[in-house]
Amino acid sequence: MKDIVIKGKHVRRELIVFVICIVIVSVVNAFAISKYGTSWSELYSVWYAVLFVAVLLYVVLIPFRYIGCRLVRCIKNKRCKSKAVGQVKEQKD
Repeated sequence: MKDIVIKGKHVRRELIVFVICIVIVSVVNAFAISKYGTSWSELYSVWYAVLFVAVLLYVVLIPFRYIGCRLVRCIKNKRCKSKAVGQVKEQKD
């Protein structure tokens, strides 16, 4: 049975994306606290909600990141363009 090896580069990238999600949710939380005039202690007292919403944001971003990655690879390799051109030629014949 083969072992699955996850490179450190990928783990680091996912960790950075998750930290960015936490920062975004924390900034939105701070904005809401200032807008509605509640106590600033909520910034750290509701850490569990911030963490939950950050995980939710991370999960929601997965399909968008996958589509973006595929598009970038397609544009870099230009394989999609050549396949699309080949399909158009086959349809004309």
